[in-house]
Amino acid sequence: MANSALEKYPRPGVTVDLAILTVVGATAAIPELRVLIQDRTDPDGRALPGGFVRERTTVAQTTAEVFRRKVGVEFGREVHPRLLRLFDDPNRDSRSWVISAAHAISVREADLTSAHGHLVRVDHDGRLDGESPLQFDHDEIVADAVRELRSRYEFRHRYADTLPDPDGFLDEPFTLHQLRKVHEAVIGERLHKDNFNRRMKPLLDPVLLDGEPVLAESLRGRPAALYRRLTEA
Repeated sequence: MANSALEKYPRPGVTVDLAILTVVGATAAIPELRVLIQDRTDPDGRALPGGFVRERTTVAQTTAEVFRRKVGVEFGREVHPRLLRLFDDPNRDSRSWVISAAHAISVREADLTSAHGHLVRVDHDGRLDGESPLQFDHDEIVADAVRELRSRYEFRHRYADTLPDPDGFLDEPFTLHQLRKVHEAVIGERLHKDNFNRRMKPLLDPVLLDGEPVLAESLRGRPAALYRRLTEA
């Protein structure tokens, strides 16, 4: 009786779509925020990596499977998918009624060297640079993912701490200049140098050797102190 009652209700397909974000050239003069985009068929076009949730499979399992099979990268310990929201417009997929559990994933550039797809630059307004509209509602997913990422890198409140590169795009150790450039790449705008340094220094540990600061001498200009993210005791 119960099963026959449930059969009266149509069931949508459920997919997982991944907005994979990275900062390319994190230690370069002008780092860039980028999103992984793939070419696909049936239908033909460009889209985010994604896949359908199979019977008796969880969303988390499907997310890991898409990352491994479609992207070609295994989940590492530092990779943490973040559910953005459900994208459930009944007309989002012309093939069928499909709901997407869209996730954002921040990944270091070095961990995407073997990834399948193209890393497309994100403009300051959160749009993909030079990219035609993506399939389905994937442009909207990208916009949500970028907005959610930027919320962690912006200085929104005077007395609220914004962590130094909270998603870990920048390898340690790093200079304050490199750290600021990564934050600027993510949020898409310039930051005041002195204000940024003042906010970040209490959250950083200077790299010391025999009690003296270690300097990054290989960089252009005056040698700069190296830092690591502050670790709790």
